[in-house]
Amino acid sequence: MTDMQGLWLGALSLVLLTLAVLLPSLLKETKALERSSEDALRGLYQDQMQELLREHRSGNLSDTDLAQAEDELQSRLLIELDHRVQPKAWGQRPWLPRASGLLLAVVIPVAALVLYVQAGDPQAAARLAQAQEVGHSAMEGQVEAMVQGLALRLREQPDNVPGWVMLARSYETMGRFAEAADAYQRAVDAAKAQEMDAQDQARLWADKADALASAQGGDLSGDVLLALENALQLYPQQHKALALAGSAALARGDLEKTKEYWQALLQLLEPGSDIALRIQDDLVRLEQLEPSK
Repeated sequence: MTDMQGLWLGALSLVLLTLAVLLPSLLKETKALERSSEDALRGLYQDQMQELLREHRSGNLSDTDLAQAEDELQSRLLIELDHRVQPKAWGQRPWLPRASGLLLAVVIPVAALVLYVQAGDPQAAARLAQAQEVGHSAMEGQVEAMVQGLALRLREQPDNVPGWVMLARSYETMGRFAEAADAYQRAVDAAKAQEMDAQDQARLWADKADALASAQGGDLSGDVLLALENALQLYPQQHKALALAGSAALARGDLEKTKEYWQALLQLLEPGSDIALRIQDDLVRLEQLEPSK
């Protein structure tokens, strides 16, 4: 279905919904047409008379009381018939509601079409959708061009650690995790050559491990473990490395090692923070997994 077809289908649905609400109340037969007010009063009188007769048969009314009640009831009936309200002109013209309903059924769609033709733009939705698609494609193309340009510049600046980190994170945003891991490795090499702080180098190793794990579909084995070991050797308190190392230990069934990594991480976190609470929950579930001693 094209965008224009969807637009017209939506407009038609709204018109039909409006008519579905308005027309039934105009086209249905009213009770006033089925039974006049005079017949209704006589029916009420007959019901009340039947009730009086039942009371008389049951012994609750004497003959005198019954006769008196019948007279009073008949008098009220005559008074009501004499003062009954005449039906309104609308009710005396059963064709009028139907005509009004049919008129609305024609007028509303025609008026909507005329208004749209006069004030609207039949091609606006199609042009808007096309512009959004072109704009999205253009933006993706611009991002791709900027990333490629950065990669080319870094070939001439291999010691640019922040540049390699920016390139790696750009690749991660684009879902190109293997390329991100390669960029993190270039950052690691440059940081080591420049003898940067051990804590900074550890963070780069942990970021590489994270990217590698994403490239491997969440698998934390192989090169991921080597990267984590390098990170923790450089800086044993590296948060991401401790978290991933605990997850890797859990994946291979080493609950004791998992507990060791996560407890070490918990000691470094601000008490009561969201991540600290999550680690605490993970440790509680970990204890439930441990075999009873």
